[in-house]
Amino acid sequence: MSGINHIYIKKNPVDDVLKEWRTRAVSIMLYVIVAVALPAYIVSMVRLAVSGSWLEMGLTSAVYLSLIILAIFRRVDYRLRGCILLALCYSLAIVNFAFAGLVGVGRVYLVVLPIFAFILVGPRLGWITTALSAIIFAAFCLFVYTGQLKDWLVVPQGNALEISGWIVNLLITMTLLVLVIALLMRMYHFLLDTLKAERKLSGELEQTYDMTLEGWARALELRDIETAGHCRRVSEITRRLAVKASVMNGDMTDLNRGSLLHDIGKMGIPDSILLKPGKLTSEEFKQMQEHTTYAYELLANIPFLHKALDIPYCHHEKWDGSGYPRGLKGKEIPLSARVFAVVDVYDALISDRPYRPAWPEVKALAYVKEKAGTEFDPAVVEAFMELANEEIESTDLEGPLHSGSS
Repeated sequence: MSGINHIYIKKNPVDDVLKEWRTRAVSIMLYVIVAVALPAYIVSMVRLAVSGSWLEMGLTSAVYLSLIILAIFRRVDYRLRGCILLALCYSLAIVNFAFAGLVGVGRVYLVVLPIFAFILVGPRLGWITTALSAIIFAAFCLFVYTGQLKDWLVVPQGNALEISGWIVNLLITMTLLVLVIALLMRMYHFLLDTLKAERKLSGELEQTYDMTLEGWARALELRDIETAGHCRRVSEITRRLAVKASVMNGDMTDLNRGSLLHDIGKMGIPDSILLKPGKLTSEEFKQMQEHTTYAYELLANIPFLHKALDIPYCHHEKWDGSGYPRGLKGKEIPLSARVFAVVDVYDALISDRPYRPAWPEVKALAYVKEKAGTEFDPAVVEAFMELANEEIESTDLEGPLHSGSS
């Protein structure tokens, strides 16, 4: 098990996404080069044929053919394809140096290629390419300065070859511009699609989580018949009370989950105690109190329930410190648990139990008000009373505060 966990922790989803994007980006770049560079290739062939540069024609054709082959074999690792692509681009830079000159080669090839290396393969190759570009460009500058390439670079003014050279340079520049735009647009759409897919998956996963939690709550209610519907009622009232009191700074989702699972620890209580029709003995009541600890032990190792754990673990703590399981006092008690405790007690009082009938709502409200400052947070009780009064005055008599006995 430890080996599996170790592998899982080392797996980086960000690297996976980046790898997938770079794989697609290399393919897109190759497709664009093969398509857009075709006019430049044709013009180059004509120009080289007129000048009789058969060796350069062969090299240029070999590079273009290699680009086509590289574009076809998509299963090859993106890093290898990217390295071959950069090597071919450097070959083109050297072959076209005689016509593009220092400015053309420096601007069009040797400056742009390191950027592509950083984007398509990674930082390490990007820095290597940057150093290689600087070395190649410095070598060209040295050769030009010493005059070793003078005869190779000079093109008569007004000659048709000079015009074709400008055209090739323009086409190459436009090709690189199209490549940059294509890559950026592809990156944008890919990241957008990934984000949408992630949000959809996250929503579906969250819905599955909540359905599972509702299933747990329902399973507990089936076991403890007297609390049927209790989880859903207290969850709804707690949500409304939190909104009314403006006391919840966290996510309402965590509040709802904690409310649904507030009694999940009772799964560990024996039926002889949980389903006992009469009053519990002191020993039985002490064992019943363990359900908050059972809840903590059950839920603590579930990451997405960490923030929801306060209610199952602390909803029986009391404002004066006389509650359980830890005897927390006042604001030591998590706020969500303080809010939920009021609702939980109220709903229990207005619901029928085997050992007593349901209390009238007025009596239950009076009890809650009486326990402010001892059992409950006074501020939460005040907000709860306001919410209850609004419900009583409302014509909607089927509201959650009035459905406890159903």
